[in-house]
Amino acid sequence: MPERKHVLVVEDDPLVAEIVVDSLSDDYAVEHAADARNGLALLQRGSFDLMLLDCTLPGGLGQELVPAADRARVPVLLMSGNPERAREVPGERPFLLKPFSLSDLLDRVAGLMRR
Repeated sequence: MPERKHVLVVEDDPLVAEIVVDSLSDDYAVEHAADARNGLALLQRGSFDLMLLDCTLPGGLGQELVPAADRARVPVLLMSGNPERAREVPGERPFLLKPFSLSDLLDRVAGLMRR
């Protein structure tokens, strides 16, 4: 059996995080961080195939998280209810507007995993 792809979800809202993690867990190995600092620690420790990143984390995204993902060649899917926040993140990144349907989430993740 092939090894499952590994997803890092960085999301501060406990309910959103639970729904996203539960939705992805059937098909992917998923880890969750509630803030940028813990997301960076997990990213540096693990081997991830994709990071889902809430753009409106309390305390911000920090200066290291997105560059660390870029250095590790981990694609970043931005999530936010405010599209302007996504434009503040450097680089061209796919974006998922909150609230989103679970089918939209799963389709976007599957599409990024095929790349």
